[in-house]
Amino acid sequence: MMSLDTLVKPGHLPWRPRPEASDLDVWHEYEVPLTGTFSLGRDLVLFTQILESSQGLSAWAYTCLTPEEADVAANVRFDSLDALRQFVEDRFLGKEAVLTLARGDRTADHWTRVEVTENLITAVEEFLNSIIRSVDEVADTDRRVSAKLAGLEAAASELVDA
Repeated sequence: MMSLDTLVKPGHLPWRPRPEASDLDVWHEYEVPLTGTFSLGRDLVLFTQILESSQGLSAWAYTCLTPEEADVAANVRFDSLDALRQFVEDRFLGKEAVLTLARGDRTADHWTRVEVTENLITAVEEFLNSIIRSVDEVADTDRRVSAKLAGLEAAASELVDA
């Protein structure tokens, strides 16, 4: 099994987060691949976009499938988008995953390994909270305040639209 620490390389497509990724199998797409699998060496990796903001920032999740899960994934078909989402959630639940952010169609520097204990959206919320908390550790006051202001603007925009 591959090391999850090397799964995502910043600056790459989220559905192909390393140059060595191959055999892309897209299960769901809307202009770009949103859910599916790719091979990385001998491993089959399941990927999915969990959410996307109106500012083009998105959160993605990855996990390695066991050989048994890979066999099931090779022949899986879905009757609905809800069935697809449930299948994906079930593959992540109770497993270690990599979460990353992407801006536009490129992976960002922010990623983490997590154990998915409840569901993917809760795991992403914890990931985002840790990034937001890390703003307080920025030594440069101007950068720190600018980051907080940008976060506030985004939050205000999302809350007005809700």
